[in-house]
Amino acid sequence: MATGIVLGVSVPSDAIAQKTAPRVITVNVQGKTQPRNRMAEMSVGADYPGTLIRPDSLKQLRTVQKELRFRHIRFHNIFADQLHVYREVAGKPVYDWRRTDYLYDNLLKMDLKPFVELGFTPDGMKQSDQTLFYWKGNTSHPEPAKWTALIDAFVRHAVSRYGAKEVRSWYFEFWNEPNLNDFWEKADQQAYFDYYARTARTIKAIDSQLRIGGPSTAGAAWIPEFLAYAKTTSVPVDFITTHTYGVEGGFLDEKGGDDNKLSRDPDAIVRDVRKVRKEMEAAGRSSLPLFFTEWSTSYSPRDPIHDDYLSAAYILSKLRRTEGLAQGMSYWTYSDLFEEPGPQARPFEGGFGLMTPQGVRKASWFAYKYLADLGDRELPTGDDQTIVALKDGTLQVLAWREVLPNQPVSNRPFFTKLRKPALTTPLTLDLTGLKPGSYQLRTRRIGFQQNDAYSTYLEMGRPAKLTDAQLQKLQSVTTDAPLISTIHVRAGQPYRLMLPMREHDVAMVELRHK
Repeated sequence: MATGIVLGVSVPSDAIAQKTAPRVITVNVQGKTQPRNRMAEMSVGADYPGTLIRPDSLKQLRTVQKELRFRHIRFHNIFADQLHVYREVAGKPVYDWRRTDYLYDNLLKMDLKPFVELGFTPDGMKQSDQTLFYWKGNTSHPEPAKWTALIDAFVRHAVSRYGAKEVRSWYFEFWNEPNLNDFWEKADQQAYFDYYARTARTIKAIDSQLRIGGPSTAGAAWIPEFLAYAKTTSVPVDFITTHTYGVEGGFLDEKGGDDNKLSRDPDAIVRDVRKVRKEMEAAGRSSLPLFFTEWSTSYSPRDPIHDDYLSAAYILSKLRRTEGLAQGMSYWTYSDLFEEPGPQARPFEGGFGLMTPQGVRKASWFAYKYLADLGDRELPTGDDQTIVALKDGTLQVLAWREVLPNQPVSNRPFFTKLRKPALTTPLTLDLTGLKPGSYQLRTRRIGFQQNDAYSTYLEMGRPAKLTDAQLQKLQSVTTDAPLISTIHVRAGQPYRLMLPMREHDVAMVELRHK
């Protein structure tokens, strides 16, 4: 058997030999393939339209679509008063769609379809002054008649402008996290169900093929009750949505002041997905699509875990393990240009995004980049932290090592210090069925000091503002440049590749016959 060592991470050679439990994956390149599940690219989250519509946000989103290629985008408050969607003149409604049109036009030009979250309450139909976030979204229950008229006008305008076929490919989700008082006044479940019914019936009266769903809850809540209500009242439900995050102890951190801790449950995220899928099956609605329209390591918009290199392997593991259970896992969010708690003050401040306000790609970005780069045909591996795919004659191996860190303290003190990961078992790939000859071998990596701008930022001393030279340095360590070499495969012989791995490492290996 011919053997080669894939480099790209500095480890002592004797350290590899000391690992006694091998991680060996055998891949028959000529084996039977299956379509690869691409639910990871189904959707991504964004800040509300007042931020998203800005040139800096749209510029970053174009970069997202060039490299990550999501299919839908979701955000709060499409009826934000900052867009001047709704007002009243002499007691009569006046709708102004110019700014929503501008936003949707831009999204569709990027091949991004709206996953429309219907809410919050325009000032002209509010029933209290309850607001949320820096941009003051009103979360009182809207006046019912005015609300249904707004939904009718909004959806009819969308169909008129973009065509029924296009809008049928969108998703309409009613509200956001109504089981939390701050998002839906008094967290009134019965009121939510009533407004959902009004909204769903209004949309279906326009076009029965338009898709409406919910309950968009925090913490995977209300699913059995929601489906029972829909069955009893014959209210249409085309899909289920809810949310989950990888920390325990809360659901909302409006101002970014919480200090959470990564859940010690190795099934965090996955457990919620399984739970909801089982609840849907118990309700006789197993055929409905399930979308987690928000998820990430933490629900706090100022949690340094979002910046850490740990996130890449964490994301890959959770997505891989929820394939087949959920039809979409919408990462919250694509950018730190996200101003629910106010504008981010530092270059890295634990924002939700895959990218910093200055456009620096985080480790989490590259997890989605590698998934987007994989081909559509997958080969079996028997390893739940590996994906092997074929793309235009290239064999691709995406492998990672996701483990819970040894974390004795909460996230703020733990993830704001430089952390060197421990070595773990090397990955051995035994490749059979390769044609003899020379191959180009390309290896890219994510992990500590590999596509890891945040560790470099910590080494800089966490400056509040970046100089031009510092920004250039951060960009220079996230170019995702591959290590390229040539290997030779002999006729009739398998080829063995060994990849040194540390905890939280991700490796993308591509092998192409010359």
